[in-house]
Amino acid sequence: MPLYEYRCNECRRRTTKLVRSLSEPFYPSCDYCPSTNLTRLISRFTVQRSWGGSLDWAPGSEGFGSADPENPKEMANYMRRMKREMGEEVTPEFDEMVDELDSEAYNEEYGDDGGSDDDGL
Repeated sequence: MPLYEYRCNECRRRTTKLVRSLSEPFYPSCDYCPSTNLTRLISRFTVQRSWGGSLDWAPGSEGFGSADPENPKEMANYMRRMKREMGEEVTPEFDEMVDELDSEAYNEEYGDDGGSDDDGL
C-alpha cells in the first residue's frame, strides 16, 4: 500500500495519503481544508530490506585493509568509511563512538598507537 504526497492548490499545505488499493479509484482531499484540488508530488521513497539482507554490503575482515584494530584513530577512519557505505544512516550513538575513538582525550588516555599492554614497567 503506497503513501502519496499531495499539495493542496487552495491552502498550499502538504498532505500524505495512504492508498489502500491501486485498482479502486482514489479521490484525495486536503487534511487542512475541504478542498479536493490537490496536485500529487514526487516524493522520496525507501525500500525496506530484511535485517539480514541489509548486512549483505558489509565487508569481511579483509575489508579492514591497513586499519590496525588496536589503533583508535585508524578504526575511527574505518568506521567512517562504513558509514559512507551505509548511506550515512546511522544512530547518533554510532557518531559519538567514532568521535570518541578519534578524540584527542581518547588518544591521550590510550596512546596514539591505540595503547599497549606494556605500561613502561
